[in-house]
Amino acid sequence: MKPIRYLMAATAIAVSLSASAQKGLNIAGAYEPRFRDLPGAVETVLVNDRLRSVNLSLYHAITLTGHPDAAATIERLVAKDGASALSKDVRYASGHLYYGFYALPPRGSMKRYIFYLNRHLKKGDKIILVYIEGTASQDEVKKLIK
Repeated sequence: MKPIRYLMAATAIAVSLSASAQKGLNIAGAYEPRFRDLPGAVETVLVNDRLRSVNLSLYHAITLTGHPDAAATIERLVAKDGASALSKDVRYASGHLYYGFYALPPRGSMKRYIFYLNRHLKKGDKIILVYIEGTASQDEVKKLIK
């Protein structure tokens, strides 16, 4: 029974850390239960030890499969945060954000990045949103994402 308690505690800590990392960002709304609990939603949270070798401290992703209706809301959240980005690489399809990679202003020594992809615009069935923190450069993060 103890291993299950440890796993549950570790999961709670990881989710808590990831939620506080995005505090103040609009995209935090995309990681709330209204999206996270949808059928076909997958949330991935990696912190510290698993990321240290790639100079990251947090990787928080949500992938929604089969929910094209969520794209408009998430796109708005990403665009609001992207407006304050230090740099961005964006692509549009049919008048909507298809791909976005944003380097946000750092928080302390931590660089912050947002990656967004709406595959529904190119005959796919997924929306992917990733928030990343660490000391890795933009180029290093882009290589990891691809």
